[in-house]
Amino acid sequence: MIRINEIIDRLLEYNPKAKIELIQKAYVQSAQLHKDQRRLSGLPYLSHPLEVAGILTQLKSNEPTIAAGILHDTIEDCGVSKEQLAKEFGEEIANLVDGVTRVGKISKASKPEIQAEYLGKMILAMSRDIRVILIKLADRLHNMRTLDFLAQEKQVEIAEETLNIYAPIAHRLGIYWIKTELEDLSFRYLKPEIFFRLIEEVTKIAQKRQDYVNRVQRILKEKLAEANLECEVQGRLKHYYSIYQKMEQQKLSLEEITDIYGFRILTKTIRECYEALYVIHSFWAPVPGKIKDYIALPKPNLYQSLHTTVIGPEGERIEIQIRSYEMHKVAELGIAAHWRYKESGSFLEGGEEAHFAWLKRLVEFKEELSEPHQFLETVKSDLFPDEVYVFTPKGELKVFPQGATPIDFAYAIHTDLGNHCAGAKVNNRIVPLSYKLETGDVVEIVTSQEAHPIKAWLDLAVSARAKTKINHCLNTQQIKKTLQLGRQTLETELLKFDLSLNSLIKTGKMDDIAKKFKFSDSRKLLEEIGSGKFPYRKVLALLLPKDQLRRLAPAPLSGPQPKKAKIKTGQETLPKKPKGVMIKSSNEPLTEFAPCCQPLPGENIVAYLTADSEFIIHRDDCLRILELDSGKIIPARWANKVKGKFLATIEVLSTDQKGLLSKMSGAISDLGVNITKALVRTTEGHKAIATFELEITGIQELNRVVNRLERIKNVISVQRTALLT
Repeated sequence: MIRINEIIDRLLEYNPKAKIELIQKAYVQSAQLHKDQRRLSGLPYLSHPLEVAGILTQLKSNEPTIAAGILHDTIEDCGVSKEQLAKEFGEEIANLVDGVTRVGKISKASKPEIQAEYLGKMILAMSRDIRVILIKLADRLHNMRTLDFLAQEKQVEIAEETLNIYAPIAHRLGIYWIKTELEDLSFRYLKPEIFFRLIEEVTKIAQKRQDYVNRVQRILKEKLAEANLECEVQGRLKHYYSIYQKMEQQKLSLEEITDIYGFRILTKTIRECYEALYVIHSFWAPVPGKIKDYIALPKPNLYQSLHTTVIGPEGERIEIQIRSYEMHKVAELGIAAHWRYKESGSFLEGGEEAHFAWLKRLVEFKEELSEPHQFLETVKSDLFPDEVYVFTPKGELKVFPQGATPIDFAYAIHTDLGNHCAGAKVNNRIVPLSYKLETGDVVEIVTSQEAHPIKAWLDLAVSARAKTKINHCLNTQQIKKTLQLGRQTLETELLKFDLSLNSLIKTGKMDDIAKKFKFSDSRKLLEEIGSGKFPYRKVLALLLPKDQLRRLAPAPLSGPQPKKAKIKTGQETLPKKPKGVMIKSSNEPLTEFAPCCQPLPGENIVAYLTADSEFIIHRDDCLRILELDSGKIIPARWANKVKGKFLATIEVLSTDQKGLLSKMSGAISDLGVNITKALVRTTEGHKAIATFELEITGIQELNRVVNRLERIKNVISVQRTALLT
């Protein structure tokens, strides 16, 4: 267990003028508040906040951050309020501790929802004060180091969360040593058998290859010294999770993994980095395509280094990183190396804000994406990318995740460019939108006002920004379509009764109706009608007088009724016509089909038990059902084989044209459908409404009739309606 004096000594090493009184005061307060608490390991609870503070000193954190690390559990576990902390330690430390506490508060939900909520809170915390996440990373790292003392189920849950959320965030912030340790610890608890076997095998290989590693280091030192380059040469064992990932991705066995070591060369200047690369390539041949210049093109998290893979002694591949000491510091500390603090909060050094524009984007995605799975996948692609570097025609550099396409490029430039992307040129050559961008490509987007996003683009895009913008545009398009369909549907029905939708909207009548149905306004109501989620007949029921409602449905069961027929129970079907309804009942009552909705085989149905112990069969979306006793409505369904004819009534709205009725009747007869009744009337505006009562075998035959009628010139719409009386 680390002691407070060691924490203070570490702080004074990188900040000799540090106010250690603040650290000591936080220690005394935390010790007092946690004095009766113990960890599952048996150690005093105080050991945990001290270890967290120790990790924060490795990140070269300032005094308020370290003090907040020592106090980070006091609000959650000790009942201390934010106000009390502010009074004792000031607003800055109180805000940090409160931020850490808020990130940890997660509601009960499914695993994807929990992870999405957790990730969302961490992103928001990062955008407000990055130090909150540095404390959370230190907190998680120590908890992972002591995970042995928890139940296995809890170990797996925490390890999954660490691998999916904390390690990617550490990576995106450029803090590689925390990222790699979190990955290895997660690997240990998620796949313990593979992990420990891997350690055993890697240890054996490392022992066998130690002479080879020493030989490579000796050659590098000698050759660089001959070129008058003062460099430090390091040989490092790659971390276990990265070895496991390589085995999985390349389908390799442990015996086939030879490059478990990597080599690093540290120089004093940038110039020496390139000189060292030249020297190495002069005696060991580089592998084509394996040279990466992250100095000229830094990663989004500010990482800089030269990477090369060469054919070394005995023909084996060797991976080498070359960077300056300053770059190495950034590679180890990440964002913490670029952070400066004020009493009022924290900020990046001048000019560095642009490198962390991704953080702002993630906050935007959090607000735009409500679906947990979608949010998780979208943000992960931005948190843990392998980058490609491409250029605009003007030479501006753009960085994308591996696998990015011209669609990602278009949306990175501007949303409108993405929304009207019709094609792309890469290096002056036309390419499909599915083309995978490669580092060094010069990309130009071809646009068209007729072009717009389609759902297939979601499979082509990989960047979070592009996916978010495509989804937003598709949703907007769908809303427009459903709104237009809703308007057309209601307008057509209103026209039959000489009513105008535009007039109802202008007078505010439609807004009043919308509010009666709990919609914000008429636009939202029309959208719901267009999407099929809300029946337009409910609107008409409020607008039409009772004598006209009978034509619409619901209507009282009066006038001529379909023939009655016996129905059997259980799994039997009707023995008499019309055949084919099955009802959950223990009796054998008479059944009839409601004239208000005229159910047809193939449609969803229910049965209503009348006072005379008869069943009336309705479509399950019939408005008449809303007026009936729900306790007497019983599930029903059609049998597998239904015989006989059923009555169905349709209304055809058209322009008032001579000979049109004859064309409609002929079209129906051509399909072999019998017309039992027909009625025609005209409306204002030179429109005609023809009503046909038909003998139909089922919904499929009726759909064929409707489709045939809709193809006739001057026919505006075809709709079901109530039975003619």
